[in-house]
Amino acid sequence: MTTYPSTLPFKLRAMRALTGILKEITPDNGYVCDLADFDPGDGAMMERVYRGRDTFGPGDPETMVSVLEGVEPGEDVAEAPVNTPIADYWWSILVQGWVPDDREHPTDPAYLLLADVRQRLIAEKSRKLPGSHQPDPFGLGPGKNRVEDIRVGPGVVRPPDRLSDKAWFWLRLELRIVDNAADPYA
Repeated sequence: MTTYPSTLPFKLRAMRALTGILKEITPDNGYVCDLADFDPGDGAMMERVYRGRDTFGPGDPETMVSVLEGVEPGEDVAEAPVNTPIADYWWSILVQGWVPDDREHPTDPAYLLLADVRQRLIAEKSRKLPGSHQPDPFGLGPGKNRVEDIRVGPGVVRPPDRLSDKAWFWLRLELRIVDNAADPYA
């Protein structure tokens, strides 16, 4: 297991905050799907929300989500402006989800998961810094590096295909960030 410093770079903190809020998608919180960590029966907790994974297999949960930096599958990754110590730009993140198939209507469960993910993400748009009217999506605060706004795409649902043996969705999430390359740990 990798050891990480106590202070993490801003983009990693943002990705961890994103996966944390997606794990709040549970029936107890008013959603249809359940993305909380769970015990598959062996006493070891298993996650349903991942960062940086694009390949899954039979040992993974039936319902799961992965977040990756980038845009739609098959497109080039967007780059931030260069040669600037502090940049303000839209950071593209791809959110993908997989579900067990419905035999008669294979994509129906993917629409449910997509709806839950979009609903939870759009709720972050209205999050404010405690005691103020200042936006604070993902609760990362107003530091040198920060998330200022979010855009949640409509998403696309796909049946099982050459990319996945399960129905799946993807959607684009864009975070308007202030990225301080001179102080990425601030």
